[in-house]
Amino acid sequence: MKREPLSASTAEAPIVAPPHPAYRPDIDGLRAIAVLAVVLFHAFPNLLPGGFIGVDIFFIISGFLIGSIIMGEMAQQRFSFARFYGRRIKRIFPALALVMASCFVAGWLVLFADEFRMLGRHLMAGAGFVSNLLLWSEVGYFDTAADTKPLLHLWSLGIEEQFYIFWPILLMLAQRWRQRAWLWALVLGGLSFLLNVALVHRYPSATFYSPASRVWELLMGSMLAYLTLHGQTLAGLLRAGSAAATAAAPAPAPGAQRRNLYSVLGMALLLAGFVLITRSRAFPGWWALLPTTGAVLLIAAGPQAWCNRYVLAQPLLVWVGLISYPLYLWHWPLLSFAHILHSAQPAWQVRGVAVLLAVLLAWLTYRVLEQRVRAPAHNRRKIIVLSGLMTLVAAAGLWLATHAGLPARSGIVANAALQKSLIVVEDVANAEACKTRYGFASKYEYCLLDQVKQEPTVALVGDSHAYHLVAGLTRYYHDHGGNLLMLGTRVPFIGLPSGDDPYQQATPRMLELALNTASVQTVIFSTALKLHEGNPDGVATVQALRTTLERFSAAGKQLVWVNDVPMLDFEPRSCIGRPGMGLVGAGVDCTLPRATFERNTAGHAAIVARLLKEFPQVKVFDTAAPLCDASRCHVMLDGKLMYRDTHHLSYDGDLYVASTYARQLGLAP
Repeated sequence: MKREPLSASTAEAPIVAPPHPAYRPDIDGLRAIAVLAVVLFHAFPNLLPGGFIGVDIFFIISGFLIGSIIMGEMAQQRFSFARFYGRRIKRIFPALALVMASCFVAGWLVLFADEFRMLGRHLMAGAGFVSNLLLWSEVGYFDTAADTKPLLHLWSLGIEEQFYIFWPILLMLAQRWRQRAWLWALVLGGLSFLLNVALVHRYPSATFYSPASRVWELLMGSMLAYLTLHGQTLAGLLRAGSAAATAAAPAPAPGAQRRNLYSVLGMALLLAGFVLITRSRAFPGWWALLPTTGAVLLIAAGPQAWCNRYVLAQPLLVWVGLISYPLYLWHWPLLSFAHILHSAQPAWQVRGVAVLLAVLLAWLTYRVLEQRVRAPAHNRRKIIVLSGLMTLVAAAGLWLATHAGLPARSGIVANAALQKSLIVVEDVANAEACKTRYGFASKYEYCLLDQVKQEPTVALVGDSHAYHLVAGLTRYYHDHGGNLLMLGTRVPFIGLPSGDDPYQQATPRMLELALNTASVQTVIFSTALKLHEGNPDGVATVQALRTTLERFSAAGKQLVWVNDVPMLDFEPRSCIGRPGMGLVGAGVDCTLPRATFERNTAGHAAIVARLLKEFPQVKVFDTAAPLCDASRCHVMLDGKLMYRDTHHLSYDGDLYVASTYARQLGLAP
């Protein structure tokens, strides 16, 4: 995403290309295609379903240009880590610090405490270039929507800068040990690609965010830099097989026809990627070869190839390429804050204005800030100041994260009680103690146990729609001499294929624990899944539920089935005035028509009713009943917010709904 001047590169063989190749406008044009694809995907995802692969194009460009600089300077015995990282600071920090500081100011003005606290964590991660690792760690039960994370897009910068920490060191070691740098790139890149393919289905989030499964893309660019600067082909290097042969005469340069073929084929692969790759694909995986190979071919084709000369080198694309880095940085926070303020995806007109504003801010950032900072004068002073600014950003993030998102900010104190309902109440200490007791080692095996040193008497089994009932049900059973064990699953039914979902893979163990623990007398099932019989998978799921009820009934368990809460078609945050934007939203109807809820769940409700006729001993806890009257389902009750998002109860909602549990099931009050 960062624009780098193309410089010479080499490793152990003589450089054939000029030490300082001429500026290539076609590479800026390729940058433009990459950033426009990403922006279009984020603003109007239906128009370009595969636009997110623009990041993979950036990885190739970055690997090529930075690899050229590193290897070129090493070959000429003038590489300096201090000079290299100083250049990185001057190129990356100015726009990044400005955007992150702007997000801090915007967050201060409009974010709720939980949102501001999360932004603080992301400011720290962004300043430390570990956003990818933080986002990876956030995936799970308690994650929030991507659209509400203004600094989500910094994950790609994290991967790039992590690569540029270890890659120069490895190249330096290769040079010192008289090893072949191209072979290191080939082996490491191959291992990274194989890791990516092996894990993408089973661990999609880890594969997406981990540098280990992404570094092959940057290494592809670096490998191309080596081949270009040494006038070699990969086949020629492999045939050479020795350091001496590597330094032999370079391969003849491809002719115009072959370069045109590379150019057209590369562009075709990019277009195919934009059309064929969607969010439903297992990505990166094999699919990532489309944009990466396409970008490699376009760069390898050279500036005179047909697509490069007549498409990529067009002045408008070149101009967009020049501002591609600040445009990438600005566009997502603007779209994210628009989403946050609207509590939903904003209208297309709003998104369009956000994109235009991002372009304007990117151009101003490039002209007013970046060009001045990149000028050679006062290098040391600039690096010190920029490093200090980034440290201040990280400190501001730490302040937010350790002070609960500053809930006492002016303008939000009046809503402090309501804002608490937006925060996930997670008992981390209890979860760790419970996992230790039952030997759960994976993050996908989640449990809570009220009294850890005593045997459980009740098991609450299910997904996050079980978790959002755990506080109220734990309180009820604790007060009545029970001990509730919450076991986190995906779909809590016996016999379902787990596929590549690690949560579903952990589910059978959770079910067996509830089934085989003799002290557990009552088992409560709660899931967000809506049953249907519209295809073989749906029929199999219904049968799996039937099997589950049979097995648990045969084991003598008292079973409770939870009818789910209504799913909202608006964000409950819209019921609370945002900081600086008034108090509880005037004129906002914080209810859902009961008819809408019943219509949306009619098919599911009919299947559940039919199944429960087969198992009359199963009791039903209807969580919608306390929230809905004859005509409306309410988000605000007794002056409290019942939901924390569109389909999860808040802590207050949990306690309120659970207060009707005993009455509904005919238990002791």
